[in-house]
Amino acid sequence: MAGAVAMLFLGAIPLQEAYAAINLDVIFFLLGMFSVVAAMDLSGLLEYFTLRMLELAKSPQRAFALVLFGMSVMSAFLVNDTLALVATPIMLGLAKQMRIRPEVLLITLAMGVTIGSTVTPIGNPQNLLIALSSGIPNPIFDFLYYLLLPTASCLVVTYLILRVYYRKDLAKSSLESFHAIPVESIKDAKLAKVAAWAGGITVLGFFAVGVARLLGVQGNFNLGTVSLVGATIIFLGSERRREIIKTVDWGIIIFFISLFIVMEGFWQSNALQSLMTYLPALNRADSPTSLVTIITTSLLFSQLLSNVPFVAVYMRVMQAAGFNGLDVKAWMALASASTLAGGLTLLGAASNVIILEEAESRGSGFGFLEFAKVGLLVTVPNILILFFFLSIL
Repeated sequence: MAGAVAMLFLGAIPLQEAYAAINLDVIFFLLGMFSVVAAMDLSGLLEYFTLRMLELAKSPQRAFALVLFGMSVMSAFLVNDTLALVATPIMLGLAKQMRIRPEVLLITLAMGVTIGSTVTPIGNPQNLLIALSSGIPNPIFDFLYYLLLPTASCLVVTYLILRVYYRKDLAKSSLESFHAIPVESIKDAKLAKVAAWAGGITVLGFFAVGVARLLGVQGNFNLGTVSLVGATIIFLGSERRREIIKTVDWGIIIFFISLFIVMEGFWQSNALQSLMTYLPALNRADSPTSLVTIITTSLLFSQLLSNVPFVAVYMRVMQAAGFNGLDVKAWMALASASTLAGGLTLLGAASNVIILEEAESRGSGFGFLEFAKVGLLVTVPNILILFFFLSIL
């Protein structure tokens, strides 16, 4: 926000152009999804789903797998940052009952919500930014077509790596004392039902919009407006509207509004154009080289800027190089590489920091170097898998 205000007062961008730079589709999507997820959290529905999933575990190894794969699937549809916040206390409780070091499950959670969020345009903020600002024709199905197979492969490889890396911890753990009763996690049954319906209708709405675009049907609906439908169901069907609104992550919404203004001012000042001379050159006509450049740049610069601000900057770089909505594969490379890059270091993704801060507030956590060691082992093969699939699709 301070950066956006500075852009205005220093004259880098006129006020009306600053307003016009804000992508309302992104803001509406975040407002809608955060409202739905806030209702799920307040009602206890998210905790219920997590405990119901873990109830299937009969051994520490299976619980470990369910944490990685279950959290990955949930993050694909519920925005990974929010899921990271909700799931961290559950992981700490599970670690205590399993008699295992908390950092084992916390880092596994971080990897799961990062990798799983790659596969859809609604899994994380940077994917959403690309889906709604790049001009790609059908975000839901474009993401699934290019990224479903590499994401599934990355999850399997990540599980095998983590299983070997934490084999001593898992060998000493036990699930004998784990007695979860999922139904007790529901704090408000009425709100939970409304949230479940709203969430289901919203996800179906995303796919309906994708199918409509495949059939050539155009209308006033996109990811942003569909998520507002979900929020409307929540606010009409619940009497706890004020609590839900207070629980919405307004920090991220303000962050995005400010980021749009900062990036527009950055562009109009020609500072971004000057920065482009120091970045590897992009050639839209040379697809293989462009893929390597986009993936490598995403991996490195996401560690310096975090992946959401990096994507906001690099989208402008790609558009200046001539990339448009028809270059779907290039945009998928940016979305997936910047997301997977979040697993390399603690600062690569906001979800990592959220998990650590939430854990530290409860007297637990993990170190930067410990995360980086695991991140390096996981991220390098994942990036290679991603490049392989994007090269052949």
